[in-house]
Amino acid sequence: MTYRLLGSLTSPYVRRLRMYMADIPYELEIVNYLETDQDSRLSSVNPIKRIPVLLIDGKPLWESRMIVQYLQRTHGLRSLSLDEENTVSAIDALQDLLIQSFLLHRSGHPIDRQNGYFLRTADRQRLILSYLEQQVSAGLLARWDYPAMSLYALLDWASFRNQLPLAQLGPALQQFVKESASQRLAAETDPRLA
Repeated sequence: MTYRLLGSLTSPYVRRLRMYMADIPYELEIVNYLETDQDSRLSSVNPIKRIPVLLIDGKPLWESRMIVQYLQRTHGLRSLSLDEENTVSAIDALQDLLIQSFLLHRSGHPIDRQNGYFLRTADRQRLILSYLEQQVSAGLLARWDYPAMSLYALLDWASFRNQLPLAQLGPALQQFVKESASQRLAAETDPRLA
């Protein structure tokens, strides 16, 4: 069985998979969807046009959560508990909010902080960060595994892309980022090196 992971070096979803797959042989194919030929490559294997994509013997599997579940089943890796699944869902929701904000800003779209959509987005962000602060404070992300890798990839990307200054995080999340940054896989996959 051969694996080819399609994605960018700056994507937090790709980064978490690169860390998670550290002991599983795979080839990384860089896809920059801003370039026409590479966007066509992505479209040819994934009609939802999102990264990452894992090609398994040439057959595509979309979405990082589905990829992780496949790897867990195929390689006998530990499945996530229900609490861990909820934590990763919260991480994914915040990541998606921040990516949308980043893309809006990058494309020059004005963000109206009084608009109902942006008010709801800000409220969701606040609630998710509070939840994640509680999870880390309770020691539920102390093990360097997929949920912790996902949280670190999110928070480091948010800092890297100026979407969420680390100083605005609660003390447990700030400490989590500081400790996680020393992990070998975190350093090897740093998007600033791209």
